[in-house]
Amino acid sequence: MTSLQRLEAVPENIDAWLLEFAFTSAQLAHDWPLLSATEQLRARSFHHYQDRIRFVSARAALKRLLAERVGTLPDRLTISITASGKPYLAQHAEIQFNLSHAGSFALIALSSAGRVGIDIERCNRDVTGLMHCVLSPLERTRACWPEKRFIDLWVAKEAVLKALGLGIAENLQDISVLPEPGSRYCIAHEHPDWGNIRAWPIEVPEDYAAALALVH
Repeated sequence: MTSLQRLEAVPENIDAWLLEFAFTSAQLAHDWPLLSATEQLRARSFHHYQDRIRFVSARAALKRLLAERVGTLPDRLTISITASGKPYLAQHAEIQFNLSHAGSFALIALSSAGRVGIDIERCNRDVTGLMHCVLSPLERTRACWPEKRFIDLWVAKEAVLKALGLGIAENLQDISVLPEPGSRYCIAHEHPDWGNIRAWPIEVPEDYAAALALVH
């Protein structure tokens, strides 16, 4: 069965969990009833069995956590999706959440302190060829992201943009992620309407990289 572990080293007012997938038919059968008809239809659209497991198990785990938070049953929750793909609960707008999955793991974040975004990627994902379209002018000037750490920059930017509810491709260079001493990033941008953005790296299993962002 899947393993769900609460992460301790996350900022105050944010709850985060690491989900390890079990790629078995028993797990799929266990989680399937929690999905809505629309979610089940989407799950069937995945051609690869492991991709279907990732979607179904991550969505079921998210629903269990949200149901516990709002005091209902998981199969009674309806998760809506914005035009940019950000999930939300129309009946409980005060609870912000986000999820991400890659390989054998998923991350889930919940918060009532602001809009939250989370991202996890495998470190063997080849994103170095994207540096020219990801680095902001400030990041280029500071030269603070060597190629070997580019995946850390990538997940941080994805987490921030997911928290903002913005498309990834169009806004990568509008955000500068600057490493700071300790366990957080400084986020610089020129959009006053975006509000105050904070971001942190998250400790995840070896060969993975992850980040968490909060906007308020």
